[in-house]
Amino acid sequence: MPMQVFGIVGWKNNGKTTLVERLIANLCQRGYLVSSVKHAHHNVDVDEPGRDSYRHRMAGAKETMLATGNRWALMHENRGEETPPLAELLLRFEPCDLVIIEGYKGEQHAKLEVVRELNHRGLLQQQVPNVVAIATDRQNLDTKAPLLNLNDIDAIADFIVEHTGIANNKAVQETATNDCYHLSQGLLSAQHAWDSMRKLAHTQVDSEDRPLGACHGLRLAKAVASPHDSPRFNNVAVDGWAVNYADLAAHNFQLTAMTGEANAGGNNRTSLVAGKCLRVFTGAPLPAGADTIVMQEDAICVAGLVTFPRNCKANSNWRSQGEDVAQGDIIIQPGQRLRPQDIGIAAAAGIAQLTVYQPVKVALFSTGNEVHELGTELPADGIYDVNRYMLKALYESLHCQVTDLGILEDDYDTIKQALQQASTDHQLIVTSGGASTGKHDHIAQVLQELGQVHAWRVAIKPGRPLAFGQLGQALFLGLPGNPVAANVCSLMFGQPLINAIGGGPWQHPQCYPQTLGFEVNKKAGRREWLRVYREQQADGSYLLKRSASHGSGILTSLTKADGLVEVDEATSYLPNGAQVSFLPFASFTD
Repeated sequence: MPMQVFGIVGWKNNGKTTLVERLIANLCQRGYLVSSVKHAHHNVDVDEPGRDSYRHRMAGAKETMLATGNRWALMHENRGEETPPLAELLLRFEPCDLVIIEGYKGEQHAKLEVVRELNHRGLLQQQVPNVVAIATDRQNLDTKAPLLNLNDIDAIADFIVEHTGIANNKAVQETATNDCYHLSQGLLSAQHAWDSMRKLAHTQVDSEDRPLGACHGLRLAKAVASPHDSPRFNNVAVDGWAVNYADLAAHNFQLTAMTGEANAGGNNRTSLVAGKCLRVFTGAPLPAGADTIVMQEDAICVAGLVTFPRNCKANSNWRSQGEDVAQGDIIIQPGQRLRPQDIGIAAAAGIAQLTVYQPVKVALFSTGNEVHELGTELPADGIYDVNRYMLKALYESLHCQVTDLGILEDDYDTIKQALQQASTDHQLIVTSGGASTGKHDHIAQVLQELGQVHAWRVAIKPGRPLAFGQLGQALFLGLPGNPVAANVCSLMFGQPLINAIGGGPWQHPQCYPQTLGFEVNKKAGRREWLRVYREQQADGSYLLKRSASHGSGILTSLTKADGLVEVDEATSYLPNGAQVSFLPFASFTD
């Protein structure tokens, strides 16, 4: 069984550290290997000024290791970088049964809250996710969570052992060796893979001028500034009557109608005669002297005399010049994927062409002697080429220009020649299959010979054999042969990569909070993406569900799904009803 994590949280001075200390001692006496994480303030330092290691760090060392005969400590300096997430830190641990985490109360792992008699601040359980029990010396707490005696360390340790399942562990060394997702097996974290991609993901496509009508779905390369105000003049917002509001009160809300009217598109600019009103229509220039438009249904005209309601509002129902956009305003930012509304505002500004980035050129291969083209006779041990057709549609939905280069045999020289040729005129090469560790899986070997491998074999599910590298000027994304894994990895890794090399930001799609409708039990140490669908309940709310068959090889787990739920490396359990982040499939292609 892989490493498990369990958290201890509570208000300050409630005895969290004392409890952690006693729990570690208790569990170690039982024969478990236990590690710990303490989340501390920014100014805490384990080193001391004047020590040699301290001087190394102050001189600018990125990492400093202090090694003695009894222990070693690696000190990593963030130096302005974002603080690594808990999941990244956990990947640095040696194999163990349990990591006890003090702090990190906002994370999703299971937690025990410490509540002492002296605490009058209420329960953290009401604002902290996944508190599964409370250790307390108080009576009658208002909670449905199990209550444990704070002074009974054996009972608390028993609860943690039972909840995490570490009682089922075999010998620790055997577990670590057999766990293919453990870092000791050479797997990278998902964040490491993303970071490797992001470092190389600068704009690689050329820009060009295109007619406005041919720009939808492309990325803008050059900011668009409005050449004039919008509206370009004060104009009428509704059909009705133009008046000067002061005239209404002066004439007992009855005004004589002027001869004529003001229409949209007319070249003549009219002026309002004092004490009179003028019939106007939507889009017409606001007559000089008018400051209010009264809607036609609110006024009554009889024999040229118009009666107005006494509650009509002054300065209403007209648009002022520049109200929407002022001359020189940036109306579309560079990098924006051009939506229908962006095309509309450019047209409103009178802009006939835009400077846009060309689509990312993607070369797409499938690999494997077992993979066969559609329409051919399928041998008993063969499969049809699912990935190439699915991925071509997926990458085209990401606004790429995809070159379908067919199926490659599991032959080193064939794969080498195809990758070399594709790297000369594409920004991204995508293959599926051949990136694992079998003797017929040649992708990573070819990539190492011809270019650079920046990431290979990632602690994720689905998609562990994922590979990323560079061939000349082209980037390379080696997807697993499993169709579900190829699809999910394309969304989670290919989509932000294409955004960035195509002129946009490195950016994952927006996720939305949703309620989980099933339990999740997974291995700590790997990131997982669950395929889920939304199911409406009787009260109108939605729960996230998944198909009864949801393994990585079940293609219907994709076709029946509405999106993905991401479960990070630190989380090994999510209860039914937990709040999770939902990634709709539609958000990847917006």
